[in-house]
Amino acid sequence: MSKFYVFLEDQNESIIDPNYDSYNPGTQEVLSVIDDMDGEFESLEHYKNLVNDLEKCKNGDQVDDIMYDYGTDFVDELKIGQTWMDIMFPRAEKSEYLNYEEA
Repeated sequence: MSKFYVFLEDQNESIIDPNYDSYNPGTQEVLSVIDDMDGEFESLEHYKNLVNDLEKCKNGDQVDDIMYDYGTDFVDELKIGQTWMDIMFPRAEKSEYLNYEEA
């Protein structure tokens, strides 16, 4: 079980999300990217709403639409929707686990 810390604006302490391991891998990656960018949430409710929205996504465009609210850098520079798609719908030609030279 991994621990994911949620940082809230105007608070000195972080909160552990006990449900993090139950989220799909795409949601986990988006949350990790936000964390890597030192992202903070307005409130715990704000964080939960983001998680719920991400869990409903069926494609990268939907992720991009959600993430525009958090900043265009996530979409324009980090290509978060494409990252989400690569995790949720891996393509064999992009797999880091396969060695194509042996085939």
